Formats: sequence, structure tokens, C-alpha cells
Amino acid sequence: MLQILSLRKTFYPRTVNERLAMDDLNLSVQDGEFVTIIGSNGAGKSTVMRMLAGLAAPTGGEVRVFGMQPREASAGRRIGALIESPGLYGSMSATDNLMMKALALGLADPKDKVRDLLDLTGLGSVGSKATKNFSMGMKQRLGLALALLGSPDLLLLDEPLNGLDPEGAREIRRLIMRLNDERGITVVVSSHVLEQLGKMAT
Repeated sequence: MLQILSLRKTFYPRTVNERLAMDDLNLSVQDGEFVTIIGSNGAGKSTVMRMLAGLAAPTGGEVRVFGMQPREASAGRRIGALIESPGLYGSMSATDNLMMKALALGLADPKDKVRDLLDLTGLGSVGSKATKNFSMGMKQRLGLALALLGSPDLLLLDEPLNGLDPEGAREIRRLIMRLNDERGITVVVSSHVLEQLGKMAT
């Protein structure tokens, strides 16, 4: 499902200020696996996730998702991603943020899907509230709902537990595991906290 071959990323290439973010990264992920990428802050995890989602181009090497480049439309439609913080329209409600993305994805009659995802992520009671009033944890939950909107086969989550209190983090961990166990979604999660995610990986 996902293959990373000799991946390399530098910033400011071919200048005296060139900065190496990663070099010779190789990884193979099979259908239905749960993979965690663990590393300290600044290790390049978010950069890797952006390249997997097709949001950044590698300097060298290759990323293949479903046998295609991540930037290809047919691959992108099968990927759900929450990279760093979710991009939300603060003046709009959680429901409207989801509906707007559903329209962009071309989903037919998405109201039921939006309601189901709000319930699934624990936001069913606040769907009509403006997201500018959401806590960090609520925004992370909504970001997860947005990532799940297109019923992806591959879910990429970059530090999804950031800003969550211990109980909220447990609930999101259980939810992500359920998506993997019950729906067969392949999951790749990055984190700097080994004990939060290390036991979840297959």
C-alpha cells in the first residue's frame, strides 16, 4: 500500500545553508497495518508525513502510495490526512467545516456522513458551534473527522494527540485503533511520545 524508497529531503538545496531533514529513509507498509513513526521534536516526522500525503516533494528517492505518486488525484482521494494542526474556518461551525470539505470532495448528500463522523469523534453535541471557540483537543477531533470524511484507505496522522488531556488522548487512541481493527483502515501515525503509541503499532 505504501512504499518509501531511499527518501531524502533537504531544505535550501544547492546553497551553503542547505539543511538535511532526512536521508535514505526506507519503509514498506502493508494493507491493514498500523505503523507508528516515533522521533524527537525536530527529527523530521512532519516532513515525512507531508511527503506521504503529497503536500511536499522529496529532494531524492521516491514515495509510492497504492503504486502511484501521492500527488496523483486517484491516490489523493484514498488518503485521509491530519498533518500538524487542522486547517479550520473559525467563524464556521464544525458541521459547516465538514460540509465544505465534503463538497470539495464531491460527496453526494453528505449530511448523514457528517453527522456520523461528529458522533464518532465525540463532537455530536457541538456540531453547530463556531470552531474558533473550540479547545485544542476539540480541534484535533474535528481534524480527525475531516481526515475520515472521504472514507480513506490510508490514514496519515501527525501528532494526533497534541493538546488532548489524558482522558481525551485515551479516547482518540481507542478510536484510531477501532478504525484500524474494525474498518481495516491502514494507519500511519507520528509522535514524539513512545508510550502513547508504541503499543498500538502492528
